[in-house]
Amino acid sequence: MMYRALLVFLVVINLGVAAWWALRAPPARETRIEMPQGVPRLQLLKEVPAVARAAKLPEASTLVRAETAAAAQQVPTQCVSFGPYANPALLRRAHERLQSQVAVARVRDVPVGTPRAWRVFVPPFPTHDEAQALVDRMVAAGINDLLVMPSGPDQNGVALGRFGSEESAKRRQAQLQAAGFPSQVAPVGDVATEGWIDVGAVGTFDAARLAQDIAARQTKALDCATLR
Repeated sequence: MMYRALLVFLVVINLGVAAWWALRAPPARETRIEMPQGVPRLQLLKEVPAVARAAKLPEASTLVRAETAAAAQQVPTQCVSFGPYANPALLRRAHERLQSQVAVARVRDVPVGTPRAWRVFVPPFPTHDEAQALVDRMVAAGINDLLVMPSGPDQNGVALGRFGSEESAKRRQAQLQAAGFPSQVAPVGDVATEGWIDVGAVGTFDAARLAQDIAARQTKALDCATLR
């Protein structure tokens, strides 16, 4: 008896669904939105013919070759240091003249004599809070022996150590750079310096002629890897 009642119930449900489907109102058609005259229709990439896509999109290999060629054109192949310059004005004029003739021209100061010590530091920040925030990040990265300078010309700078030789200071600087913290190395005290200009050219150039043109007393061969 129960099974007969269940069968009748299922039949009634199916008849009801069939009646609803037959008598339902048809779905409303979407109204087409017409674009103003002169406005191009958005076109999907798959709607563009394959020939047109090939014409518009350059091959990846072509882009790689172009980027590689451009980078190769900027890699110095002959590098020389010119100097020394004790006069900052002469150094500046020589640097400006070289910039238009070579690919790279960088000025560096070389201490004259032997400084009594070397220091590693980060230049002063505008506020003490900014300097302290850097110190907190360094401590979290496992770096110690550092201090926010409380006063003086380096106030709000970060002192990162004082060393007896430039080599030791450079090792400390390399440790900081490896941890993601740029720093500077400088001699301690008032130390006289002389300027040198490191240049790199793509191709070759006449170093002797350039030295005469910029009044450089000496030229020294330079490893081009230091300029890249």
